[in-house]
Amino acid sequence: MISKKTQESGDNSVNLQAESITVNTGLSIAHVKEIALEVFEVNFYKLAGAAKDTADERAKEITEQFLEELSVKNPEGLKASEDPDFQHSLFQAQKEYARSGDKELGDILVDILVDRSREEERSLLQVVLNESLSIAPKLNGVQLDILACFFNLYYTRRLNITNLQMFSDYLNNAVLVFADAVGEKASNYRHIEYVGCAAIRAGSRDVVNTLMQNYNAIFCKGFERDQLAEIAEESPNIWHVIIPCQHNVNLVQARGMNDDIIRILCEQQAISEDNTNKLIQINSSEMMSKQEATDYLKSICPKFEKFLEDITKSTFEHLDLTSVGIAIAHAHSRKKVGFEADLSIWL
Repeated sequence: MISKKTQESGDNSVNLQAESITVNTGLSIAHVKEIALEVFEVNFYKLAGAAKDTADERAKEITEQFLEELSVKNPEGLKASEDPDFQHSLFQAQKEYARSGDKELGDILVDILVDRSREEERSLLQVVLNESLSIAPKLNGVQLDILACFFNLYYTRRLNITNLQMFSDYLNNAVLVFADAVGEKASNYRHIEYVGCAAIRAGSRDVVNTLMQNYNAIFCKGFERDQLAEIAEESPNIWHVIIPCQHNVNLVQARGMNDDIIRILCEQQAISEDNTNKLIQINSSEMMSKQEATDYLKSICPKFEKFLEDITKSTFEHLDLTSVGIAIAHAHSRKKVGFEADLSIWL
């Protein structure tokens, strides 16, 4: 019996013909998992009895968690499993989780590892992420919270905040959620410095001033509409960048969260630079004093008063995060409070 098979194809195509064909178009999750567990088995020091079983189970657990998140956040990263440097990073995460079994640490290691899978070249980000996988296991929960609290407070500015409630939610849920750690033992700060996540400087930052600078509009007490009469004669579009004051609906304030945004909004409305400066001057003259701002922060954040007390008893405001400290704080924030921003913004 003769079997005749014919094929037709277009330009740049590949013809395959056989009784049975398997086409492999890339690495599968199952294959990558097999590679990952083999890396662990070959490289991890040999343990005995129950300890070995526990270590193997933990390695499997963190590998599966990593692959699950990778398939969602960076499916292209599967090919990284064939890179020697990435295999080393993966083993580092497996090894540290196999030793401790700490769920919080495991979450951070997986988060860092997913970010690492995106870095194909030896960039600063790749180097920092590799180092972070070694340093994160040297920190306990208190120290991780200190880093995350400091990072969210001093290294980030939430551009999506548009009202008092959103600001209150940010402060309570993204900063003060970590604040209980701030007043813990001074040795935590020395250890954070020792492992290379931060330096303790002679100078210090001020938490209230920082919040007032980053979220200027939140602390505006408002002014009378009549104060804009002269500006409005030359630039009637000025009313497009004015909103009711959030603390007093009978008064008004500029719409932008800070001076830079006010300038952008005025430029969009073709308001002259001179009138823009006048608006900013009027707006700035009606800001809360530092004491008024402090009282307001205490009123919207139950933990804020204790937070200020803990700061005065610690070296919290003297910290200066390193690149590794930023990466670990970023990962911890993302896992604990759902912080969403690309690490490359800071590195």
